[in-house]
Amino acid sequence: MNSNRRPGWRVYRGPAAGAKRAWPWWPGRPSLRLLRLLLLLSVCALAMFPPAPASAFVPAPWSENIFDQVRREYGEPAAQRLRSLHELIRANQDLPVREKLALVNTTLNRIPWATDAAHWRTEDYWATPLETIATFAGDCEDIAIAKWIMLRHLGIPGENLRLAYVQIKNTCETHMVLLYLDRVDVPWEQRHIDVLDNKDNEVRPGRDRDDLLALFLMSGSGEMVVLADAGGRRSVKKNSCQQETAAT
Repeated sequence: MNSNRRPGWRVYRGPAAGAKRAWPWWPGRPSLRLLRLLLLLSVCALAMFPPAPASAFVPAPWSENIFDQVRREYGEPAAQRLRSLHELIRANQDLPVREKLALVNTTLNRIPWATDAAHWRTEDYWATPLETIATFAGDCEDIAIAKWIMLRHLGIPGENLRLAYVQIKNTCETHMVLLYLDRVDVPWEQRHIDVLDNKDNEVRPGRDRDDLLALFLMSGSGEMVVLADAGGRRSVKKNSCQQETAAT
Protein backbone atom coordinates (compact mmCIF):
# COMPACT_ATOMS: atom_id res chain seq x y z
CA MET A 1 0.00 0.00 0.00
CA ASN A 2 1.16 3.51 -0.74
CA SER A 3 2.73 4.86 2.45
CA ASN A 4 2.33 8.45 1.18
CA ARG A 5 -1.44 8.44 1.70
CA ARG A 6 -2.72 11.63 3.35
CA PRO A 7 -2.95 10.95 7.09
CA GLY A 8 -6.53 12.13 7.66
CA TRP A 9 -9.66 9.95 7.70
CA ARG A 10 -12.22 12.74 7.74
CA VAL A 11 -14.68 11.40 5.18
CA TYR A 12 -15.88 7.85 4.73
CA ARG A 13 -15.86 7.27 0.98
CA GLY A 14 -16.54 3.54 0.87
CA PRO A 15 -14.15 0.64 0.22
CA ALA A 16 -10.47 1.35 -0.11
CA ALA A 17 -7.65 -1.04 -0.98
CA GLY A 18 -6.75 -3.22 2.00
CA ALA A 19 -3.66 -5.07 3.07
CA LYS A 20 -3.02 -8.25 1.12
CA ARG A 21 -0.95 -10.43 3.38
CA ALA A 22 -1.68 -12.59 6.39
CA TRP A 23 -0.19 -12.96 9.82
CA PRO A 24 2.59 -15.59 10.15
CA TRP A 25 1.81 -19.10 11.37
CA TRP A 26 0.43 -19.35 14.87
CA PRO A 27 0.48 -22.69 16.76
CA GLY A 28 -2.68 -24.76 16.61
CA ARG A 29 -3.37 -24.62 20.36
CA PRO A 30 -3.58 -21.96 23.07
CA SER A 31 -0.14 -20.66 24.05
CA LEU A 32 1.69 -17.84 25.77
CA ARG A 33 1.17 -15.80 22.60
CA LEU A 34 -2.59 -16.11 23.00
CA LEU A 35 -2.50 -15.21 26.69
CA ARG A 36 -0.44 -12.12 25.91
CA LEU A 37 -2.94 -11.10 23.24
CA LEU A 38 -5.86 -11.44 25.65
CA LEU A 39 -3.95 -9.42 28.25
CA LEU A 40 -3.24 -6.68 25.72
CA LEU A 41 -6.88 -6.52 24.68
CA SER A 42 -8.06 -6.41 28.28
CA VAL A 43 -5.62 -3.65 29.19
CA CYS A 44 -6.64 -1.60 26.15
CA ALA A 45 -10.31 -2.03 26.97
CA LEU A 46 -9.88 -1.06 30.62
CA ALA A 47 -7.69 1.89 29.78
CA MET A 48 -10.02 3.35 27.17
CA PHE A 49 -13.41 2.44 28.60
CA PRO A 50 -14.28 2.84 32.29
CA PRO A 51 -16.65 0.17 33.63
CA ALA A 52 -20.22 1.08 32.63
CA PRO A 53 -23.24 -0.63 31.09
CA ALA A 54 -22.62 -1.07 27.37
CA SER A 55 -25.93 0.56 26.47
CA ALA A 56 -25.03 3.66 28.50
CA PHE A 57 -21.64 4.27 26.88
CA VAL A 58 -21.24 7.71 25.31
CA PRO A 59 -17.67 8.67 24.34
CA ALA A 60 -16.32 11.87 25.81
CA PRO A 61 -13.99 14.12 23.79
CA TRP A 62 -10.43 12.90 24.02
CA SER A 63 -8.03 14.96 26.10
CA GLU A 64 -5.71 17.26 24.20
CA ASN A 65 -2.92 15.61 26.19
CA ILE A 66 -3.39 12.50 24.04
CA PHE A 67 -2.81 14.40 20.80
CA ASP A 68 0.11 16.30 22.34
CA GLN A 69 1.76 13.08 23.43
CA VAL A 70 1.31 11.49 20.00
CA ARG A 71 2.70 14.63 18.37
CA ARG A 72 5.80 14.54 20.57
CA GLU A 73 6.45 10.83 20.08
CA TYR A 74 5.37 10.25 16.46
CA GLY A 75 5.15 13.67 14.78
CA GLU A 76 2.45 16.01 13.50
CA PRO A 77 1.06 13.67 10.78
CA ALA A 78 0.36 11.03 13.44
CA ALA A 79 -1.45 13.57 15.64
CA GLN A 80 -3.51 14.73 12.65
CA ARG A 81 -4.37 11.14 11.80
CA LEU A 82 -5.51 10.43 15.35
CA ARG A 83 -7.56 13.63 15.51
CA SER A 84 -9.24 12.80 12.20
CA LEU A 85 -10.15 9.39 13.51
CA HIS A 86 -11.51 10.95 16.70
CA GLU A 87 -13.69 13.33 14.65
CA LEU A 88 -14.89 10.44 12.49
CA ILE A 89 -15.92 8.47 15.58
CA ARG A 90 -17.81 11.36 17.16
CA ALA A 91 -19.57 12.24 13.90
CA ASN A 92 -20.92 8.71 13.34
CA GLN A 93 -22.36 7.70 16.71
CA ASP A 94 -25.89 7.45 15.32
CA LEU A 95 -25.16 5.20 12.34
CA PRO A 96 -26.93 1.83 12.19
CA VAL A 97 -24.78 -1.05 13.38
CA ARG A 98 -24.10 -2.45 9.89
CA GLU A 99 -22.91 0.94 8.68
CA LYS A 100 -20.64 1.25 11.71
CA LEU A 101 -19.10 -2.11 10.86
CA ALA A 102 -18.50 -1.03 7.26
CA LEU A 103 -17.08 2.32 8.36
CA VAL A 104 -14.60 0.75 10.76
CA ASN A 105 -13.57 -2.01 8.39
CA THR A 106 -12.82 0.21 5.40
CA THR A 107 -11.29 3.00 7.48
CA LEU A 108 -8.79 0.81 9.31
CA ASN A 109 -8.11 -1.35 6.26
CA ARG A 110 -6.23 1.69 4.97
CA ILE A 111 -3.50 0.89 7.48
CA PRO A 112 -0.70 -0.83 5.54
CA TRP A 113 0.10 -4.37 6.59
CA ALA A 114 3.63 -4.80 7.98
CA THR A 115 5.47 -7.49 9.87
CA ASP A 116 6.76 -6.78 13.35
CA ALA A 117 10.28 -7.36 12.06
CA ALA A 118 9.92 -4.71 9.36
CA HIS A 119 7.93 -2.19 11.38
CA TRP A 120 9.23 -2.57 14.93
CA ARG A 121 12.61 -4.19 14.22
CA THR A 122 11.74 -7.13 16.47
CA GLU A 123 10.31 -10.57 15.80
CA ASP A 124 7.23 -10.23 17.99
CA TYR A 125 5.93 -6.83 19.11
CA TRP A 126 2.52 -6.29 20.70
CA ALA A 127 1.38 -2.86 19.53
CA THR A 128 -1.42 -0.98 21.27
CA PRO A 129 -4.18 0.46 19.02
CA LEU A 130 -2.72 3.92 19.63
CA GLU A 131 0.66 2.77 18.32
CA THR A 132 -0.97 1.14 15.29
CA ILE A 133 -2.80 4.35 14.39
CA ALA A 134 0.12 6.65 15.18
CA THR A 135 2.69 4.68 13.18
CA PHE A 136 0.20 3.84 10.40
CA ALA A 137 1.20 0.20 10.05
CA GLY A 138 0.54 -3.14 11.70
CA ASP A 139 -0.05 -6.82 11.17
CA CYS A 140 -3.50 -8.39 11.07
CA GLU A 141 -3.75 -8.78 14.85
CA ASP A 142 -2.90 -5.09 15.38
CA ILE A 143 -5.54 -4.01 12.86
CA ALA A 144 -8.20 -6.36 14.28
CA ILE A 145 -7.65 -5.02 17.81
CA ALA A 146 -7.77 -1.44 16.53
CA LYS A 147 -11.12 -2.25 14.90
CA TRP A 148 -12.38 -3.66 18.19
CA ILE A 149 -11.47 -0.47 20.05
CA MET A 150 -12.91 1.81 17.35
CA LEU A 151 -16.20 -0.10 17.41
CA ARG A 152 -16.32 0.23 21.19
CA HIS A 153 -15.86 3.98 20.79
CA LEU A 154 -18.79 3.88 18.37
CA GLY A 155 -20.93 2.31 21.08
CA ILE A 156 -20.81 -1.35 20.02
CA PRO A 157 -20.87 -3.53 23.18
CA GLY A 158 -17.73 -5.54 23.80
CA GLU A 159 -19.81 -8.67 24.41
CA ASN A 160 -20.77 -8.64 20.71
CA LEU A 161 -17.16 -8.72 19.51
CA ARG A 162 -14.70 -11.59 19.14
CA LEU A 163 -11.18 -11.91 17.85
CA ALA A 164 -10.87 -14.95 15.60
CA TYR A 165 -7.80 -16.87 14.55
CA VAL A 166 -8.41 -18.49 11.19
CA GLN A 167 -6.45 -20.27 8.51
CA ILE A 168 -6.57 -19.11 4.90
CA LYS A 169 -7.37 -22.22 2.91
CA ASN A 170 -5.48 -21.55 -0.29
CA THR A 171 -2.23 -20.51 1.42
CA CYS A 172 -2.45 -22.34 4.78
CA GLU A 173 -1.44 -19.08 6.47
CA THR A 174 -2.88 -18.26 9.86
CA HIS A 175 -4.69 -14.95 10.01
CA MET A 176 -6.68 -12.86 12.47
CA VAL A 177 -10.05 -11.18 11.92
CA LEU A 178 -12.68 -9.45 14.05
CA LEU A 179 -16.19 -10.84 14.40
CA TYR A 180 -19.43 -9.08 15.22
CA LEU A 181 -22.16 -11.25 16.80
CA ASP A 182 -25.67 -9.85 16.50
CA ARG A 183 -26.91 -11.85 19.52
CA VAL A 184 -25.15 -13.24 22.56
CA ASP A 185 -28.23 -14.54 24.34
CA VAL A 186 -28.96 -17.39 21.91
CA PRO A 187 -27.10 -20.61 20.99
CA TRP A 188 -24.22 -20.28 18.54
CA GLU A 189 -26.18 -21.83 15.67
CA GLN A 190 -28.75 -19.01 15.91
CA ARG A 191 -26.27 -16.14 15.82
CA HIS A 192 -25.55 -14.05 12.76
CA ILE A 193 -21.81 -13.37 12.56
CA ASP A 194 -20.13 -10.71 10.43
CA VAL A 195 -16.42 -10.76 9.59
CA LEU A 196 -14.21 -7.65 9.54
CA ASP A 197 -11.03 -8.60 7.71
CA ASN A 198 -8.07 -6.43 6.76
CA LYS A 199 -7.81 -8.48 3.56
CA ASP A 200 -11.42 -7.77 2.53
CA ASN A 201 -13.08 -4.34 2.47
CA GLU A 202 -16.55 -5.89 2.41
CA VAL A 203 -18.04 -6.98 5.73
CA ARG A 204 -19.42 -10.41 4.92
CA PRO A 205 -21.35 -13.02 6.95
CA GLY A 206 -19.22 -15.74 8.47
CA ARG A 207 -21.22 -18.39 6.62
CA ASP A 208 -20.00 -16.87 3.33
CA ARG A 209 -16.33 -16.93 4.32
CA ASP A 210 -15.66 -20.46 3.18
CA ASP A 211 -12.17 -19.32 2.21
CA LEU A 212 -11.29 -19.43 5.91
CA LEU A 213 -10.95 -22.29 8.38
CA ALA A 214 -11.89 -21.15 11.88
CA LEU A 215 -9.56 -22.12 14.76
CA PHE A 216 -10.21 -20.03 17.89
CA LEU A 217 -12.50 -17.25 19.05
CA MET A 218 -11.61 -14.94 21.94
CA SER A 219 -13.65 -12.42 23.89
CA GLY A 220 -12.40 -9.41 25.79
CA SER A 221 -13.42 -11.10 29.04
CA GLY A 222 -11.07 -14.01 28.39
CA GLU A 223 -13.56 -16.54 27.05
CA MET A 224 -11.92 -18.97 24.61
CA VAL A 225 -13.88 -20.98 22.05
CA VAL A 226 -12.06 -23.72 20.14
CA LEU A 227 -13.71 -24.53 16.82
CA ALA A 228 -13.84 -27.52 14.51
CA ASP A 229 -14.03 -26.51 10.86
CA ALA A 230 -13.78 -29.07 8.10
CA GLY A 231 -14.71 -26.55 5.43
CA GLY A 232 -18.45 -26.87 5.88
CA ARG A 233 -20.45 -26.55 9.06
CA ARG A 234 -18.41 -25.17 11.93
CA SER A 235 -18.87 -26.49 15.43
CA VAL A 236 -17.63 -25.60 18.89
CA LYS A 237 -15.21 -28.19 20.24
CA LYS A 238 -14.63 -26.51 23.57
CA ASN A 239 -15.80 -23.35 25.31
CA SER A 240 -13.81 -22.18 28.29
CA CYS A 241 -16.99 -20.79 29.91
CA GLN A 242 -19.63 -23.30 28.86
CA GLN A 243 -20.20 -26.91 27.92
CA GLU A 244 -19.66 -28.10 24.34
CA THR A 245 -22.24 -26.75 21.92
CA ALA A 246 -22.92 -26.48 18.22
CA ALA A 247 -22.18 -23.47 16.03
CA THR A 248 -22.36 -22.35 12.43
